[in-house]
Amino acid sequence: MRFCTAVNCMDGRVQLPVIKYLQEHFGVEYVDMITEPGPNAMLAAGCEAAGVDSILARMRISVEKHRSVGIAVVGHYDCAGNPVSQEDQTKHTLAAVENVKQRFPELPVIGLWVGEDWQVSKIVG
Repeated sequence: MRFCTAVNCMDGRVQLPVIKYLQEHFGVEYVDMITEPGPNAMLAAGCEAAGVDSILARMRISVEKHRSVGIAVVGHYDCAGNPVSQEDQTKHTLAAVENVKQRFPELPVIGLWVGEDWQVSKIVG
């Protein structure tokens, strides 16, 4: 069994597209989904944002117990938890990826965008 980790919005519209993308991208069967409203903004802010410790604790479980082979941070169109432009969401995702890389330097960390057509594209990593 192979796992990867996704830090994704709680929005149900983005779950399946992200899972399918990551199964192919990382060649895994399972995606450990860590969800929050607007997690890319939370992780971009780092330890200053409420909830970041919880996200990191869940990531450690995925990495240590499921031997995750990679991590994705996701932003998406029409996000209620991070209601900013795609440009700003991309900035948040890039900063979040850098913060996650510092915590998990042994793993590839990618940033994803889910557009209004619910298609997934890689923006970094």
